[in-house]
Amino acid sequence: MKLLRWILFPISALYGGLMSFRNHLYNIGKKPQVEFDRTVISVGNLSMGGTGKTPMVEYLIRLLQKDYRLATLSRGYGRKTRGYRMASETDTAETMGDEPYQYYRKFGTNISVCVGEERVIAIPSALMEKEDIEVFLLDDAYQHRKVARDFNILLSDFNHPFYEDYILPTGELRESRSGAKRADCVIITKSPETIDEQERREIKVNVKVYLGEKPVFFSRIIYDEPKPVFKEQLGELIKGSTVLLLTAIADNKMFKTEVERNYSIKQEFVFQDHHGFTAKDLDGLLTYLQTQKEEIKIVTTEKDMVRLLTLAEHPLFKKTTAFYIPIRFELEEEEKFTSRLFKVLEQKKNLN
Repeated sequence: MKLLRWILFPISALYGGLMSFRNHLYNIGKKPQVEFDRTVISVGNLSMGGTGKTPMVEYLIRLLQKDYRLATLSRGYGRKTRGYRMASETDTAETMGDEPYQYYRKFGTNISVCVGEERVIAIPSALMEKEDIEVFLLDDAYQHRKVARDFNILLSDFNHPFYEDYILPTGELRESRSGAKRADCVIITKSPETIDEQERREIKVNVKVYLGEKPVFFSRIIYDEPKPVFKEQLGELIKGSTVLLLTAIADNKMFKTEVERNYSIKQEFVFQDHHGFTAKDLDGLLTYLQTQKEEIKIVTTEKDMVRLLTLAEHPLFKKTTAFYIPIRFELEEEEKFTSRLFKVLEQKKNLN
């Protein structure tokens, strides 16, 4: 691995230099940022993915939806449409992307869910449809600097912190570690239930090398009870059941570990992140299940679930029941975090 890193290092150095120069142009104002009169909150990371952006956005929605008219704005990665789009009843994961459609299924009656590659165009487009939007939640927008933001949240995986990583392709960072200084806070995600205080202090010290004196928070993922993918498929997933694991996310290790705690995994079907499931994919699962004598249920993630919905009529779901496991974001020192966030929201409101 060390040899490969040395081989790839010149490419990483070139890419890192280009990203640093781009950021420098924004920092000195040579590349302009557009500031909007609505509050803009960004959730992102320095790495390629898998840090928990989706549950963080959902956490913010639950926190703010009673007091503010919200809109989420994502690029809509993996969708089959292009340009700006606001979710409606006719949309699916194919037209919106899996994460935005997940937001719409959960919160669509209370918030606006939008996608658009160019966020600087998507925000005024959304306001033309719903001028009463007060807060935009930008999903995976840390490197998208055309839009000025009022609160910049940087996520970093507890098991793979940015300060131990390297720039692409040597590592998984989209830009250098110094990019963390643009954040208003860093949230360490996927933390274990208990963290040794010495380890906690070491993590904070390592983050603050790049972040300065801005706060560092710790969070964890909470798994809820499994639910059927299709409402028509009644029943429950009994602990100890034999299951087939179906995932297409950036890193399924944590999810797999959680499933293994409660069920017996007979087989895994793993696809690349954001994979759009097809009938042919499900044919493979069906063929496997037909060779098994015991009853085997399917277990998948919530993000993968939304991409299965258009395949409800596939014979696989006559053969067995598919379940997904919802997740929630639990934040330590929540009062300290919310106090900072609501202060920003109030300051923006007073400016307008």
